[in-house]
Amino acid sequence: MSVAAAESTARLRVAFARMALAAAALTFVVIVASAFMRHTQAGLACDDWPACYGRIDGSAGEVTPTTGVRAARIAHRIAATSVLVLVIGLLLVAWTQKPAWKREGGLAFGALVVAVALAVLGIVTPGAMLPAVTLGNLLGGYLMLALLSATCAAGVALGRPAIARSSPAAPLPWLALAVLVLVFAHAAAGNLIGAQYALTACPTLGKCPGFPFDEFRLTEAWNPFRPLSIADGRVVPPAGAAGLYVAHRALGIVVAIVVLTLAHGLRRYDRRVSRVLVALALVAPLLGLAAIAAMPSLPFTVLHNAAAAALVAALAVIAARRMPS
Repeated sequence: MSVAAAESTARLRVAFARMALAAAALTFVVIVASAFMRHTQAGLACDDWPACYGRIDGSAGEVTPTTGVRAARIAHRIAATSVLVLVIGLLLVAWTQKPAWKREGGLAFGALVVAVALAVLGIVTPGAMLPAVTLGNLLGGYLMLALLSATCAAGVALGRPAIARSSPAAPLPWLALAVLVLVFAHAAAGNLIGAQYALTACPTLGKCPGFPFDEFRLTEAWNPFRPLSIADGRVVPPAGAAGLYVAHRALGIVVAIVVLTLAHGLRRYDRRVSRVLVALALVAPLLGLAAIAAMPSLPFTVLHNAAAAALVAALAVIAARRMPS
């Protein structure tokens, strides 16, 4: 390869990584905007809490959205459309190279599949009575963010040697992937709380009222395909909803511990990323605690969702950058 061709390829790699970074950042905007709209429309920012929470009254007609919801909706649509355009661009760049950038192209293709699935899911989202729809939107958004973050990291690492399997750093990407799965499970439990309008099931930082800690069992609250129950124009939380809180909080503690463990392992190889992980491991649960202590608190709840999304992106970057070949 000539010097000019090498320089051209290097510039293309930089442009590719920046496109992926822009797509990941816009996906983050989509996730935060979705969280804001979802919790606002559920009544988390209403004046007569908790009487207004979970109110669904068909006879009242369509409620006029607030200025904040309208702005979030516009930002969501613009960001989602831009992400789709960028993902298609990433695919074209990756698969038209000779040889093709198979790893980067594969990640971009995965992002495109998720984007299409989210677009289809978005058609049935308004007025949906199944928690599974809300859960699918959240986990799909997180998966999209993870794939695009990994695409960006892989693009930056193009042409660099992978870490040898015998290196002490070799197990770290697998640990990052394992933690990523755990974060998805943690997010799913938290999402089921909001999707079933069960925020009032455990309004304290201590023991959930009425929850038998010595008799934990799966209840209908864990079934995302159970239609919402409506009574007198309001959603009735399912029985055993407090168990979701206990699982979410327990998983939050486990996630914080394993993320701090991963950060400790990374400190010798990338102190900056290690510090980011430490910050996220501490900030995310603190925001969750603040959201409960100050309930109802729309800002803390949305920031808690944003911190979880940032953690997903960070873990995906670690896995993609350090994965040995």
